[in-house]
Amino acid sequence: MKRSLFWALLAMAACSAPQGIKTTGALRIQSVQPDVVSGCAVRAGDWMALKGNDFGTQEDWDQGLSYALFPPGLPAEAPEITQAQDPATLMFRVPHGAESGVLRLHVAGVGEAEIPVVVQGVAPEMAVPGCEVPAPPSPPE
Repeated sequence: MKRSLFWALLAMAACSAPQGIKTTGALRIQSVQPDVVSGCAVRAGDWMALKGNDFGTQEDWDQGLSYALFPPGLPAEAPEITQAQDPATLMFRVPHGAESGVLRLHVAGVGEAEIPVVVQGVAPEMAVPGCEVPAPPSPPE
């Protein structure tokens, strides 16, 4: 009985995490908008939002200690923690020149993540349900 309960809980935990995202350390990614893991594409200049357990401090992002790199090694533009917890939210823009591949996220003192992304050219495409780009963060008041 205990063994079956253990396997059932393990299966639930595996199914609740977004598939295709690899994390290390204490970093956990709960969702990505647009849902690049399910095949949504992004374009240069699009905003992306990550929800997770901890994205460190805004100071670490401002100083480059925490970073998001798009292939071929281009930093995400304007990274901003828009919500510190419950869940934490990090927003940034896809840089010009980004290519399809693995988005590498490093959060100082927390961990790292690898997120598969498909980057398209600059021409807008028909809207695909679930692939909506998040609105840019609100300016500070």
